Amino acid sequence: MEGQLLTFGVGLICAGLLVLIAEAFVVSLGLLSAIGGGLVLIGLVMCFKAGIWWGLAALFGTSLVLPFLLLWMLNLFRKEKLSGRAEGNPLQELDNTSLLWLVGKTGKTLTAMAPAGKVDFDGKRIDAITEGLIVAKDIWVRCRLVEGHRVVVVPEMAPGPQKTFDELDFS
Repeated sequence: MEGQLLTFGVGLICAGLLVLIAEAFVVSLGLLSAIGGGLVLIGLVMCFKAGIWWGLAALFGTSLVLPFLLLWMLNLFRKEKLSGRAEGNPLQELDNTSLLWLVGKTGKTLTAMAPAGKVDFDGKRIDAITEGLIVAKDIWVRCRLVEGHRVVVVPEMAPGPQKTFDELDFS
């Protein structure tokens, strides 16, 4: 009887750990985590029923494996984080580390700026803000100031025909 409890308990612990690993690949909103944790707990109880030393050994082994499993899952989620970029988009997303080259450059708004939005400067997609102004999409702006990661733009008259107020897109 003791051997069967021990075998079944270790089997439940292994099954619970496998279900916890499956949680990393299947979206279950925590259901698989709850099931896996329950299986591990039931397996530990069965190991303790087989004998106190078997239970302590199973508890020790599980407490060694679970932290590494959780760290692996967290690292996996960190690597799979969405970047917010659409594939095939010709515009490059830049980190705003060295943007001093933007001062004085003219770009076109990619989104409505109320007062923050995205601007295309020479094919580079840059997060920028205005000085409290609301600027519509597809409007020419000039970079006035760069302070660290903050890019400040002001509306600029574009070459060619200008849009009337009714033709502006504020969406």
